[in-house]
Amino acid sequence: MNTDRLIDALSANLERVSHGRLEKTLILAMVTGGAAAFALMLATVGPRPDLQSTAHLEWSAIKLLYALSVIGAGVPFLIRSMRPGLENGTHWPVILFPLVATIVVAFVMFVLGRPQTWREMLFGASTFSPARCLLCITFFSAIPLAVLIWALRKGAPIRLRICGAIAGIVAGGLGAAAYGLACMSDTIPFIAIWYGAAIAICAVVGAQVGPSLLRW
Repeated sequence: MNTDRLIDALSANLERVSHGRLEKTLILAMVTGGAAAFALMLATVGPRPDLQSTAHLEWSAIKLLYALSVIGAGVPFLIRSMRPGLENGTHWPVILFPLVATIVVAFVMFVLGRPQTWREMLFGASTFSPARCLLCITFFSAIPLAVLIWALRKGAPIRLRICGAIAGIVAGGLGAAAYGLACMSDTIPFIAIWYGAAIAICAVVGAQVGPSLLRW
């Protein structure tokens, strides 16, 4: 069989992917992963005991807004990465904007704040808060990252390391959203540094596993 006949044979039974099918698969993966992250939070650390107070509800809303902004910035490019020919449209300044903007706000607050408040702003409610934040967010992000990888395999990603990194960022956002209900530290610098660091860890993990798990 010559090359032309082989190509014709391989392409004879190809079916066109219906419009929106990949997007629906990705959304399903995000909903499933988000639900799993919240279930892990409830089963392990649980929500903070004073969550129902007005002040803490407001801070939980801020943390959720931060996490949703990270997810919202990454998802459009994650969808593009599933289709060959569109993956070059990745714009890192847009994806990283929520993280960088929060760091800038945190820096301004840190500079304008009193030196007596610097430690609390940076390290939160206790000296163990940063380690707890990093551990919980990365742990809660594990299932979301796994189901996002599963969804991405339904497409045809080419830039596997970049695609994996963006999946890690989105998964980290889902993990941060879950942890926001349990986090006892209510300062913008803490959110910017430690939530951002945890999401960066998830991005690195995604970039590392992407080439092996997304290959098709």
